[in-house]
Amino acid sequence: MVDRDFDAQLSRLFADPPALPDAEAFHARVERRLDRGWALRRLAIGAAGGVAGLIAVGQLIASRFATDLRAASSEGVSTVDLGVDKVMDQVNQFVATPASVETLWLGAALAAIALAFAVTRLVEEF
Repeated sequence: MVDRDFDAQLSRLFADPPALPDAEAFHARVERRLDRGWALRRLAIGAAGGVAGLIAVGQLIASRFATDLRAASSEGVSTVDLGVDKVMDQVNQFVATPASVETLWLGAALAAIALAFAVTRLVEEF
């Protein structure tokens, strides 16, 4: 017959692994390696992004982007400003707070910065 007390004692012994004397040092060493790996990954991703940005800027300069942008912006900026002014006039009719085109662009820039910050936080988590 099977001795139930022996089986229970044996199960407890295998359920709780023995504590090793260098467990804390091992844990600290593994944590340092993991942290170092993340720092290296961040540097590699940042360097790759910088190189890609330089290549993109080089491609834009080599193309006729600047000339096309200058031609488009001379016509487009006045159209966009008129449209934004109309929108702001509509907003000012319904809301009693004074607003201007600069305020709208500032809000858009802050929203873009907040979105970029959120994306970088998500990248760090994964």
